[in-house]
Amino acid sequence: MISCLRRAVIRAIVAVLVLTIVVVPLWAVDIPPMLDYPNHLARQYILARLPASEYLQQYYVSHWTASPYLAMDAIIQSLATFIPIATAGKVFLTLTLLLLAVAPIALSWAAFGRVTPIALLGLLFVHNNTVTLGFVNYLFGVGFALCLLALWIHVRDGRLWMRLCAFPVLATLLFFSHLLGLVIYILTAATYELGCHVGMVSGRMPREPLRLDAVQRLNLLSFIMQCIFPLSIFLLFGPSIEMVAENMYGGIDRKVTIFAGIFSNLMPAYSWMLDRPVSLLIPIAILLLLVLRKLEFSRPMLWPLGALLGFFFATPQVLFSGYGADHRLLAPIGLLFMGALRLKPGTWRPTAIATAFVAIAILVVVRVVAVTIEWRKADTDYAEYVRAFDALTDGTKMFWAVGLAGEQKIVGLRPVFHLPSLAVMKRDVYVPYLFHSGHIILDYTPAGASLEKLSGGPVLPNHQSPDWDAIVNKYDYFFLVNEQLFDTSIPKQLVPVFKGNTVSVYGR
Repeated sequence: MISCLRRAVIRAIVAVLVLTIVVVPLWAVDIPPMLDYPNHLARQYILARLPASEYLQQYYVSHWTASPYLAMDAIIQSLATFIPIATAGKVFLTLTLLLLAVAPIALSWAAFGRVTPIALLGLLFVHNNTVTLGFVNYLFGVGFALCLLALWIHVRDGRLWMRLCAFPVLATLLFFSHLLGLVIYILTAATYELGCHVGMVSGRMPREPLRLDAVQRLNLLSFIMQCIFPLSIFLLFGPSIEMVAENMYGGIDRKVTIFAGIFSNLMPAYSWMLDRPVSLLIPIAILLLLVLRKLEFSRPMLWPLGALLGFFFATPQVLFSGYGADHRLLAPIGLLFMGALRLKPGTWRPTAIATAFVAIAILVVVRVVAVTIEWRKADTDYAEYVRAFDALTDGTKMFWAVGLAGEQKIVGLRPVFHLPSLAVMKRDVYVPYLFHSGHIILDYTPAGASLEKLSGGPVLPNHQSPDWDAIVNKYDYFFLVNEQLFDTSIPKQLVPVFKGNTVSVYGR
């Protein structure tokens, strides 16, 4: 009776923690502070509005294709009929963060048959640096991949219909969410199978060759079926030759440096008093407890963890024109790492385990508060941008640029460098620099593309300025951030219509 009650309490704590870390920061703000997210959200608005707007049709065109990056587009466009785009965007982000939060817990349950206190530490990694960067489709794919891995581990010895029928469908859906998500899942699930098989064979006396039994042959067949359809689609509709050629490894020194900072990447300093000490103490404590044999890994889980580490060191810095493909892998490595660990049975008293659950739960809640406070500060910063949008006129063309004094980092805890894209949601204006390429379903018409190419941007480092001669008579409004950092003055024919602390808007 006491044991059942304890399990029920632990499940309740886990459920509350997951919902808290996902919902509270996200729904406490108007605009989530994620670097790329405003650009993605603006694209979603245009896609939903495009059929009814003759003005937007002059500059934008949609072309739905079998792209492996459709998670956000499919979910938000399905919701846009019923709720506003901004709300639909938050629903998508909720699903994304929920998948990330559930991943270490689901992996722990699959590997050990229970949720361990170490798995709860994975909740500290949900609001990681990749979330701040706003790589939302990728993050959805990562959460989906790790949860699918947990499901595979759970059903790998039974439920034949799921392995041969359901998993090929789920793997295909994962492919359409994000290509790297599918790669992560196939890599980790296949190496988990290999780890189980090697462990089973090496434990036999006398040793036997690595022959597959009936279950393993069926699992191999399932993996082949899971790969065939996504691979066929990728070969037919995959990246262009130009995109494939845009790869850059970045050097082993970069990999070592990035990996050395994995815990600070997983826990960006929303609160220096909390995040920096904790990001240092977690790896030290884990290493110490492993040495003292108070912690242990699930042996089969070491194989997918090692495979992800190898994949990280092999992945180019720029992959298919996408920047930072290698550092994005730190998030799944961290979440998988926490799901693969547990307190070693027989070395901890029940009261110590309960204390660990409570202490980690408190730590997670404190970090949620820190994240929420910082995100609320972002709303204050972003309010100036929203007020500036009111200075625009519906159905006009807006150029935007951000001035920088040097080669400064454009990512912080309150990134602003894609916020001007949200003007299209407020005033139906044309904006340049939306994400568009062969694998994104929104593109510019020839008229829209020619406008975008008139000047460099949107971020202009080292005191660069827009090409005023090329754009001054082509746009109706000029949305400028940190205009004092441009090395040339604003053309005299432009009239200021909004002045804020960092944002200025000029009109013709």
